[in-house]
Amino acid sequence: MKLRRPDHHALSAAVFTVATALVLTGCGSATGSDGSGKTDPSEVTLVVGTPNRAGLHRALLASGEGENTPYKIKYADFDSTQPLTEALRTGRVDIAAGGETGVLFAMANRSEIKVLAATRESRLGGSAILVRKGSPIRDLAQLKGKTIALPYYTHQHYQLAVALKRAGLSWHDVKVVNLDTAAGSAALNGKHADAFVVWDPNTAIAQTQQHARVLKPLKPVIDPPGMLYAPSAALDDPSKKAALRDLTRRVIRANAWVNKHPEEWAKSISRLSGIPLAAARLQVSRSRSMYEPVDKPTVAAWQKEVDYFKDLGQIPSAPVVKDSVQWDFAPVVEKAAAASDAGQGGR
Repeated sequence: MKLRRPDHHALSAAVFTVATALVLTGCGSATGSDGSGKTDPSEVTLVVGTPNRAGLHRALLASGEGENTPYKIKYADFDSTQPLTEALRTGRVDIAAGGETGVLFAMANRSEIKVLAATRESRLGGSAILVRKGSPIRDLAQLKGKTIALPYYTHQHYQLAVALKRAGLSWHDVKVVNLDTAAGSAALNGKHADAFVVWDPNTAIAQTQQHARVLKPLKPVIDPPGMLYAPSAALDDPSKKAALRDLTRRVIRANAWVNKHPEEWAKSISRLSGIPLAAARLQVSRSRSMYEPVDKPTVAAWQKEVDYFKDLGQIPSAPVVKDSVQWDFAPVVEKAAAASDAGQGGR
């Protein structure tokens, strides 16, 4: 998928190499309907994509919701949303959850993606602009002319753009360098970048391990809902769509388990992802997300975002977001969320 990238200044290749971290634990294919109109989940394999080290993959495992399914589940882990949506476009991922920005960029570049549900963060979360310990930078205005490391096409990409605008800076007043999370952290610690824009658990690790300082938390700047999404091709297959309905319920129950068991969740993140427990606990302490059906205000927020990037010249045209919503999943999401809120979800 060829994307139009915003102008940026590349740092020296001798300093570090930009690499997208992609760990595929399996990419099974799914068998579709036999033509009889019946569905057979046992013939389906769903590949679950996760754009971070502490998201959907680990929540399904920690809660037990990824077990004893009438279909097979495999997992694919990515460093951020952009490589995940590329895998989804090519049929290597069947469902994913995370930030909306990369999905909107993919839609703008004609990827056939459908949104199944929206996700909201009710606490501060870990999206932030970080600076090194001892950095003289104290406010966003001081970033003018500075180098900022950012994984492009992420939720934080949009948050940074809006934060800069509100501080009286344009995108071109700073040097934004497209780096994955590992390279961005190395650039900040090695003094090759003045700031690093990232999310949890990366933010929590930088704070607890490298003593990075939060220059600006980004949720108060702007925070459109995230997405649970799937490729259109998967939803066109009756057997796979039935499996996706069931897995959507399990995703919502797993999220409810995460919210109700913070200490167990922190220990699970640490164990399953190799993250220091102190960082996992910090992440969990500032996060409480929820799934909800997609509604008109949510679609309007996503449309506003994609229109914003079109106006910045970072995408060629703005897609009509409402056309990419799988509206018939709304009752599934609403019922599962209500049951989880009533204490019926999770194990």
